Amino acid sequence: MKRPRALYLVAAWCCFALVMQASALTRPLRQYFAAGESPPMLLGFLPLLGLGFAIWQTVGLVRLRRFHRWFAVVFFAWWTVMLVWNGSIVFRSPKLKLLPAVILFSILFLFNLLSVWYLSRRSFREFAVQFVTEYDKEKHSRMMQKVFSKEDS
Repeated sequence: MKRPRALYLVAAWCCFALVMQASALTRPLRQYFAAGESPPMLLGFLPLLGLGFAIWQTVGLVRLRRFHRWFAVVFFAWWTVMLVWNGSIVFRSPKLKLLPAVILFSILFLFNLLSVWYLSRRSFREFAVQFVTEYDKEKHSRMMQKVFSKEDS
């Protein structure tokens, strides 16, 4: 059973979005560097943790794990709400070029909504459950073959 190609697009979008959100973790570091100070060691690891989480989430989403699928749905929905909320504030700025901003917000909004729709469809959920079940059975079968082949040796 093959994974749908659209899943890879959604997973790539999820990874991009999470890395983009995790980049906000570098703001406190910039303040330390601007002041000419070295940041605390734990603060320096936050961006790496964010990147690690983005990779972990993306791999889990590609593996069609339930938690990762629903986390992506909630994350995209939350991000869409935040885009609308922040967009209502940003679009009031007189310095903003309206057309590029509307296009950018529309693209982000559209990709998020399409990802939520795709991941939460009943047919996709059923496919994901079936895929994970078959994958786990196949993995268990391979492990048992290795165990039996070692016992025979």
